[in-house]
Amino acid sequence: MKSTEIHRVPYGSKNITFALEYSPRKTLAIEVHPDRSIIVKAPTDAVIESIEAKVIHRAAWIAKQQRQFTKYAPSLPAPECVAGEGYRYLGRQYRLKLIENQCENIRLWQGRLEVYTVTHLDNRERVENMISNWFRDRATLIFSERYQCCTKLVAAYCIEHYHGFELRTMSKRWGSCTPSGKIFLNPLLVSAPKDCIDYVIIHELCHLRFPNHSKSFYKLLARILPDWQERKDRLNALVELRLKTSTRVKYPCQA
Repeated sequence: MKSTEIHRVPYGSKNITFALEYSPRKTLAIEVHPDRSIIVKAPTDAVIESIEAKVIHRAAWIAKQQRQFTKYAPSLPAPECVAGEGYRYLGRQYRLKLIENQCENIRLWQGRLEVYTVTHLDNRERVENMISNWFRDRATLIFSERYQCCTKLVAAYCIEHYHGFELRTMSKRWGSCTPSGKIFLNPLLVSAPKDCIDYVIIHELCHLRFPNHSKSFYKLLARILPDWQERKDRLNALVELRLKTSTRVKYPCQA
């Protein structure tokens, strides 16, 4: 069973603050998360002096990762779901239009996201749920299509994945890959163009070979996707992360 401790080590004129987790593992790992927090995962028998020495040794790399995360799109409050509000889908901008109707439906039409609802138009909770469900449904369809394409592409580099993905709303990430190979994709990523969606999926698939952001990881990513940095920059420039309650929906896909 792992335990967590907070530690600080001096580096230059500043301190590096990190959460230290002990667990039954063989090697030490340093993770920098999108909120710029640092987590060090160490074997249960590792001594603190050795751990701190390794953190200091990797200080330049840690600072580089934190700088990269500052380029990410800012997290914003959840949308208000009012008429005229902007929504992005597959890279294009749409304006919300609310229409009272006997049948509920959502469609994209002439630059508008049209929401037809039988309830009163001021019922924001109902409108929000309809829009959220619509985006999740579209994310499931689009991500399934892109996942199939991306797994075929990375297969040429000896990366195989047959377990599909799960949708998880995250406030700071577009996607993630667990040590066991489970891939999560943020349904809000459906706001981005398809080539940016491909970048996120391929990024996570590369973590099957290299679980951290090492030089080997980026070398592999560049071989598969030479323009990955351009796609990443465009993604973070075009699409904003919106803060919502974290949810998870499993969606198994077969390659």
